[in-house]
Amino acid sequence: MTNIHELIDIGTIRVSAILLQNAKFFARSLESRPLVEVASESEASVDGLSSAGERTVTVDTPIGAFEAAYMPWQWRGPDYPTLIYHHGSGERPFDFGRFSSNSFRRLFVATDEAIPANVLAVRAPFHDGSSMDYARAMGELENFVGMLAASAALIDALATRADDRTSSPVFASGISLGGWAVNLHRACFDTVDRYAPIFAGAALGEMFVSSVYRKMTAGAAERRADHLREVLDFAGEFRAVEAANCAPLLARYDRIIEYDRQRPSYTDMPLAVLNRGHITGALAAATLREHVLGAIPDTDAGTDVPRTGGKTETDDQ
Repeated sequence: MTNIHELIDIGTIRVSAILLQNAKFFARSLESRPLVEVASESEASVDGLSSAGERTVTVDTPIGAFEAAYMPWQWRGPDYPTLIYHHGSGERPFDFGRFSSNSFRRLFVATDEAIPANVLAVRAPFHDGSSMDYARAMGELENFVGMLAASAALIDALATRADDRTSSPVFASGISLGGWAVNLHRACFDTVDRYAPIFAGAALGEMFVSSVYRKMTAGAAERRADHLREVLDFAGEFRAVEAANCAPLLARYDRIIEYDRQRPSYTDMPLAVLNRGHITGALAAATLREHVLGAIPDTDAGTDVPRTGGKTETDDQ
């Protein structure tokens, strides 16, 4: 029987599909090189990490240049671990206004809990404008591929820079789109000490052809399901990474990034499960924050800063 968490996911996507009926994913073009190939050949460079302010970065990819950005939100010093966080789809992560709503704000800005780490926020390409601008850009599969590849390359540049600047570990986390970017970075670069993907996996093409999110996919693209899987999936590369450095979180009742479809990506990994859906899970800020902070690699720095411990507990609400 469908529960309230699933119904909210289904209803949200159905409404979005109606509102964006003329701007569905991949409506204009299905041409693109495979995501994992594009990401592996993408490069970015970054400057300072400790000074506040948004910094725009042009990421070079084999399919063109994409403009992304990052923001040092908190810099405690070189003895602290560094968290690189990537937002979800359609979010404007640097919008901290009173009425704004994005995962970075909910998890790290609108909280009194001390974060025992340097915190860097990433903004993906196409996420500095309106929701409609973003939707129109996603009409081309190549833009979607370039967006994720650029995010993975920017995460890599930030991780490399942080590793040069600090004596402590670097870890990366993200939700939904951000979780895919974090996992893609692991599959292509694996230069981060610890990964904490939320509501993501490595079978990305599957989301567009078998979940409720297929209602957001153009009909012509949905009919070429195998092509989308070939371009977007990277499960083989992800599972080929031998390092035990990934602490994923999935939502059991997620109808967008479905638990049963993505769980095989995490075979032999310590998978945490939240008994919510995609939308209701994204709003469980305290639980998600605990999961992210629980992934912080052990360090002697920051012992004066409170932190949550251990694994994320299953939420039975």
